[in-house]
Amino acid sequence: MLLVSSLFLSLAAQTLAAGSINWHTNCKSISNVSSVPLNCANFSVPLDYTDAKSKKTLNLTLVRIDAVKKPVKGSILFNPGGPGDSAVRLVADGPQELLAFTGGHFNIIGFDSRGVNKTLPYACFKPGQADLFAPVLLNSSDTALGQNFANAEIQASLCQEATKDFGELVGTAFVARDMARIVDALGEDGLLRYWGFSYGTVLGATFSAMFPNKVGRVVLDGNVNVHDYYAGQTAGNVEKLDDVVAGFYSGCVSSSRCALARTTQDANNLANIVENTLESLKFTPIPLVVKGTPLVLDYTTVKNLMFTSMYKISEWSTLSQVLQGLVSGNITEVVGAVAALGGGGVPQIQSLFGIECGDGALRTDNVTDLEPLIARLSEQSQWGGLDSGVTNAIECAPWKQKAKEVYSGDWQVHTKNPLMLIGSELDPVTPLSNAVNNSASFSGSAVLNHNGYGHTSLSQLSLCTIKAVQAYLNDGVLPAAGTICQPTVTLFSNQSQAQILGLIANSTTAAKDKRDEDHDILAAVGRLRRRVI
Repeated sequence: MLLVSSLFLSLAAQTLAAGSINWHTNCKSISNVSSVPLNCANFSVPLDYTDAKSKKTLNLTLVRIDAVKKPVKGSILFNPGGPGDSAVRLVADGPQELLAFTGGHFNIIGFDSRGVNKTLPYACFKPGQADLFAPVLLNSSDTALGQNFANAEIQASLCQEATKDFGELVGTAFVARDMARIVDALGEDGLLRYWGFSYGTVLGATFSAMFPNKVGRVVLDGNVNVHDYYAGQTAGNVEKLDDVVAGFYSGCVSSSRCALARTTQDANNLANIVENTLESLKFTPIPLVVKGTPLVLDYTTVKNLMFTSMYKISEWSTLSQVLQGLVSGNITEVVGAVAALGGGGVPQIQSLFGIECGDGALRTDNVTDLEPLIARLSEQSQWGGLDSGVTNAIECAPWKQKAKEVYSGDWQVHTKNPLMLIGSELDPVTPLSNAVNNSASFSGSAVLNHNGYGHTSLSQLSLCTIKAVQAYLNDGVLPAAGTICQPTVTLFSNQSQAQILGLIANSTTAAKDKRDEDHDILAAVGRLRRRVI
């Protein structure tokens, strides 16, 4: 039975029942090698918040990095997105980066939410089965939509059977309740400090709506439109995708580090040449073996490579090598570059669908019911609306599980402290308009326009953005309305961090000291971006 958050007000006291966290330093099960000491803990929470009589619990794995500067100002929880990415792995693998990113005055905490990693792992398939259900892009064939929907129906049935004991217990509202318990058990001031990326913005927004009096400092970076998310129709996510792809081509012809620019120095011609090559792959795909693994480079594989590379400008130079190899027929160049990008394709993260589909309202067993949404997405992005914008909706439409609790309360929220939201006009999947839309639900919140390409503020780094976040986390200072932060790193850049910092600071002694500090921040964030969606 579905219960919504508006019916849970009487359970608030139970949800925030007192607990404690017993930290220890034996963290080998999480990481054998760490550049800083780690603290770990298992923390017990109710398995099912809708069943007040049940004594069943769930153990959450937590990892903590201690602050390195005084005074210690509390703890920040991180969520790297997905849903399905591991916050424990993020923290364990990048402790120095996170400390530099946040300024060093905060403990850093990661926990794997329900359905992720070892916390109620959401797995539906036997080994090797997942590839059978990998969707093909809709522009690849006139039968792709029906094929994908049929596969989604089978996947929904398999997942329902495989996770029948817990599949309804991994929704975002339950994770928000878990976070509230963690915050209380930390024994600090009872307020959440949080940085969420991509799907992590849905979790942060949901927590802030459910527990407005527990909001301390909440940063939502790369915003998913929370209203569309719960409706099951992320209709606005690709509205800037065409601009990002155009930026790839225009940046390419302006850079000596873009292999594809050897073909032509005209961005529009370059785009047409690549599109013609993609079209040819529908009929003449290329068989490859990459690091011992067979791979067929067809329309779907190459376009997925392009789409996922739009998330991170650090991959643009390598992507250009793939495309140049395809355009010129140099398969050796293609193999090396594809290997560097991880082999191509979009991984099927079963936990993503278990969480997102369970949260979403859209349900249909008739593929034609999706036609209005498909038409809207196709209008928003000619390059990727049909290919990249509708995958999740198709996967979720025939889903058979529903999260036991889905937040459906008021979205006109007055939080104890205001939120900070970050968005970009040049984000391929979470445009600035999503941040503006989400901000309208939280009085007093502020939106920072990070004017860089890629997904979240970590893609094209900006020292301005980093410092704005630190000012908010450390002192509660929000960016002024209309603030725009320009990127510090250029497209297809081969600049060293020192060269980048030379562009933003003068040559005085005082400025040099500041440059050294800025160098450390940018270097750390540059490493961190490789670990976030």
